[in-house]
Amino acid sequence: MFKMFVGIYLLVVYDSSVVANDGFHDLFDVYIPEGTLLKPIRPAALSCRTHFLGRLLDVISGLLGQRAPEFMTAAGFSDSPHFMYSGYRQDGSWFQLYWIGFGGIPARPIGDGPDGHCLWPAMKAIPNEFLELYYPLRIEVFNTVADSGGPGLYRGGNAQRIYWRFLEEGVISLHDDRWLSKPWGVLGGEPGVRSTKILVRYSQDAENPPREAHGSKQDHIKVSNGDVLEWVTWGGGGWGDALKRDPEVVALEVKRKLVTVEGARRYGVVLHSDMSVDEEDTKKLREEMRIAHPEWDKSKDEIFNRGGSWDELKATCLKETGLPPPKSPWEVALRGPITQLPYFKDWKEEHARK
Repeated sequence: MFKMFVGIYLLVVYDSSVVANDGFHDLFDVYIPEGTLLKPIRPAALSCRTHFLGRLLDVISGLLGQRAPEFMTAAGFSDSPHFMYSGYRQDGSWFQLYWIGFGGIPARPIGDGPDGHCLWPAMKAIPNEFLELYYPLRIEVFNTVADSGGPGLYRGGNAQRIYWRFLEEGVISLHDDRWLSKPWGVLGGEPGVRSTKILVRYSQDAENPPREAHGSKQDHIKVSNGDVLEWVTWGGGGWGDALKRDPEVVALEVKRKLVTVEGARRYGVVLHSDMSVDEEDTKKLREEMRIAHPEWDKSKDEIFNRGGSWDELKATCLKETGLPPPKSPWEVALRGPITQLPYFKDWKEEHARK
C-alpha cells in the first residue's frame, strides 16, 4: 500500500502525461522497522491502526512536497474515524453498530478540498434512514461545520458534524484523531480545526443539560435513552494565500453556509447585508491584512502552518475542545512518587540549570 501511494503520487503529480502502471514497484524499496505500528510483531495490539495509515497520506505529501512545494497538498482529516454503539433493546435483542465517519479533505494545487468527504475512494456514506430503521437511534444533525476548513487560495474541506440521539441504553466507543494537533496548511494556507466529541446527557432541564467532553479515542462509555453525542471530525488545511481567493467565491460559500460572514473576513472579504461583495471595504481590508501577513516567501522555507507551537496549541486546547492538554511523561513524573526521593531536589535543580 505504501509503494502504491508513493508510486502513484510521483507519477501522477510530477508527470501527469505518464500512464500509471505497476512498473514503478521495482524501482524503489520501502524500509519499515520491525516492531513498529506499521510492521508489528504478533500478538501486538492493533486497535486504531487505521488512523496511522490514513495519516501517512499527510506525511508522504509533506515529505515529497518540500522539494517541489507547488505540487504538495495541505493536511486533511487523514484518518479513519469510526464510532460504535451496542447494547440490548427492551425486547432483549442485541444491536451493534460499527460506523465509519468522514472529514475535511486537504486543499490541493488544483482546488478546494471536498467537505465532509471520505478519504478512501471505495467507502460510501450509509443513508441516515437505514441507520434509524435498523438501530435504536435518531440522527438529529448531519452537515459540515462552517469555517472548519483552513482558509487559503484553495479552502480546506469542512469537518463532518453529526448529532446522534440514543434511544436505548448501551455502550459507545469513539475512535478518531486530531483533538490536539491541527491539520496543517501549506504555502500560506491556514490549518483546519480540531475534532471534538461532546456527550450531552438527557436532563429535565432542557436548556442546561450536563455536557461531557470526551477524548478522540475512548471506549466503553455508557449512554442512556435520550443522550446525544455531538460528533465533529476535523477540517482540512488550506493551500496558498487566502487573500488571493476570489471574493465572489467566498460570497457564494457564505450563501451555501460553508463559510460564515465573520469567517469571510479571514479571506479579507467584506459582505453587504444581501451577501454580495463590498468591493471597496474588501480592498481596504486586504491591504491592511497584507501588512500584518505578508505573502508566502519560498526563500524562507516556511512551508507549513500548524496553527502555532505545541505550547500555543496546548494553551487553546481546553477552550476549543473542552479537554485539558495532555501531560508529557516528564510532567507526570514531576508530580509522582519520584518527587519524594531524597536526591530528587538536587537532581531537579541540576536539570534546570542544564
